[in-house]
Amino acid sequence: MKDKGRSIAEVSVRGAIVKRLPRKLDVMEGENAAFCVETRDAIEGIRWSRNGLELRETPCTVLKSFGKTHLLVLVHVTREDAGVISFSVGESQTSAQLRIKCAKRVPPSAPVAAEMSTDRSNAALLTWCPGPDAHRTPPSSYVLERQEASTAEWVQCLTTDLASMVEVLGDSVPAEADYCFRICAVNKYGRSRPVEFPGSVHLVPVACVRRALKDVQVQAGQDAQFSLELSASVAGSWFLNGAKLKEEEEGQRCCIKHSGMEHSLLLHSVPLAESGAKVTFVSSGVRDSATLHVQEPPVRIVSSNEDAAHTYLASERVVLVCELSRADALVQWYKDGVEVEEDEHLLLEREGPHHRLVIPSAHPQDTGEFVCDTGGDSVFYNITVTEPPVRIVSSNEDAAHIYLASERVVLACELSHADGPVQWYKDGVEVEEGEHLLLECEGPHRRLVIPLAHPQDTGEFVCNVGGDSRSPIIPAGRSVTSLRVVLVCELSCADAPVQWYKDGVEVEEDKHLLLEREGSHHRLVIPSAHPQDTGEFVCDAGGDSVFYNITVTGECRLLPALAAPTELSPLFIAAPTPGELGAGRRSPPWEQG
Repeated sequence: MKDKGRSIAEVSVRGAIVKRLPRKLDVMEGENAAFCVETRDAIEGIRWSRNGLELRETPCTVLKSFGKTHLLVLVHVTREDAGVISFSVGESQTSAQLRIKCAKRVPPSAPVAAEMSTDRSNAALLTWCPGPDAHRTPPSSYVLERQEASTAEWVQCLTTDLASMVEVLGDSVPAEADYCFRICAVNKYGRSRPVEFPGSVHLVPVACVRRALKDVQVQAGQDAQFSLELSASVAGSWFLNGAKLKEEEEGQRCCIKHSGMEHSLLLHSVPLAESGAKVTFVSSGVRDSATLHVQEPPVRIVSSNEDAAHTYLASERVVLVCELSRADALVQWYKDGVEVEEDEHLLLEREGPHHRLVIPSAHPQDTGEFVCDTGGDSVFYNITVTEPPVRIVSSNEDAAHIYLASERVVLACELSHADGPVQWYKDGVEVEEGEHLLLECEGPHRRLVIPLAHPQDTGEFVCNVGGDSRSPIIPAGRSVTSLRVVLVCELSCADAPVQWYKDGVEVEEDKHLLLEREGSHHRLVIPSAHPQDTGEFVCDAGGDSVFYNITVTGECRLLPALAAPTELSPLFIAAPTPGELGAGRRSPPWEQG
């Protein structure tokens, strides 16, 4: 109106919202802000927003609806949460101004009137008063700290919500010492300066066992260690079977250590005789014991012939040896996992710490793995026993094997084993038994028998047993003129070269002397022998040689016992006139190369 009078009315439009938000809501920082709205009906499609931005449910934003009631809770609000909080449903809306009030961030003032009373033994009664402005910035608690008089470090010992008094007992300190105390007030904005209580107090802790002694088990000669942990740092003493162990023995019989609340005892090289000894620790109000168990050290094998070459021939003596760490220890012997038993074929010998398994005469069935076992240690022997190779112990190789036609030829050799197999060869080809050639076996004796010899039986016969051989040579004896001489040798390698010599001079091939080669077979051929061909011929293969002594005479007559001239066999010499024939060699072809 003209006289500045006025009247105000509030217009409300009835909508879905029955209970609206307050116009303003003031909340302290860190507290929760709660908003509540009621609608006419239980409806959906509601929307909460802050400063026009829709709010979503989070750990710090709680949105709930219970029928017609709708809640918004902002947890532990901060300054950033201030603004306009709105609730809307359809065309209806209500808003509130959220204001955040900040508390003063001031720590409490220091306590006053700090006093310490030591009237009680091994205790201190501490009293104080809150600061004069405690009503403005009240403390939430008080923190008490202690300090050993000999150190500069303060250690927190307790926190209390009660003001004015606390009693500190000797049980609460870790070690015996003189202690000083100080206190400060604390709230969520910080702590006050500390205030020291005047004077100091001597406190002695009452220790108890936190970690007890345990029984110790060691082997004789080893060190034994005992340790325990107390609740406080106090001195103590160690006893062995009631006898006190002295500190001055450290480095000799024992070593005693004390570090804080830990106590330890180290006994050096304990003997077997101390097994069962009682170890005891004694301190003020504490006594704890444990037992020392000492065992004999395990038996060890200190030496053996395990690494020797345990390969034997049948009938040889086998000795397996091992030396133990103790003379009184026992062992078990095993063969292929089965414990052996002593008998006449296997002896178990013992001499102090030395143990032996002896097989006086080994057999192939003794082959296997032998083990010497002490329980805690083992040694292994791999034994191989084989039959010795068959050898020719005697033969009639050196006899004069010169025969006339129709005479009986017997080539004999004796083997080292009665059951040894042999092969007979003539001129390098294995012979087959027939009516004209017999192969006889009688125990260790082997014979090749030609009942009625013929000139074509002339040649080199070999009795071969694999590792040994004998080579009787049956020469032609005497022949007719115009026959040729053929000297033959067979090598172990087909591509090996040979040199032929006569009387020490290497021969050269010409029409009177031919050098032939077929694989491993080499031949020196004289097509028509003459007296000047007499001499010593040598076939040399570098590592082996064979010698042929040739004698050619000029007399010419035909022996009635010889058949018509034919080409002769290896190591056979034919002359055009009667004469002497000799051939020698260092080893048979089966041993060359």
